[in-house]
Amino acid sequence: MQNLFKVAAVTALFVAATARPTLAQTATTSTTVSTAGPHSLTIVVSSLSKRTGTIRVGLANSTETFDGESYRTKVATVPASGDLVITFDSLPAGRYAVRLYQDLNGNEKIDFNGAMPAEPFGFSNVTMLMGPPSFGQCAFDLAENKRIPVSLMEM
Repeated sequence: MQNLFKVAAVTALFVAATARPTLAQTATTSTTVSTAGPHSLTIVVSSLSKRTGTIRVGLANSTETFDGESYRTKVATVPASGDLVITFDSLPAGRYAVRLYQDLNGNEKIDFNGAMPAEPFGFSNVTMLMGPPSFGQCAFDLAENKRIPVSLMEM
């Protein structure tokens, strides 16, 4: 039963993602209200089991940019060893969430094996899925320069 729930939750998360823009697409406007800053956000991915491809990161600053086009994006080549470190600079203070995936074959979209993701993925503040995560579950406050870990998950 637990596996069925896990499959259903992940399926819902990624089936919805196929109908909307990929993480690498950027929204043209920001909904962050605060203008204090600028700050930098450094994302550290240390759970790289596959040393190939790129990591495509979407930074959200609202529910809309978490569920649709990202507020900002970055693409980084997976290093041969060590952690992958990605930094977003010049961010106003506010609430943000990170979503990312490892593009193993360079097609700039997350691939699926049936309804399940075939490539590693991750979210800020989420290390285990108990259903599709929301912006609120993944969100954190940025009021100063910050460094956060994001773990990759594989199905």
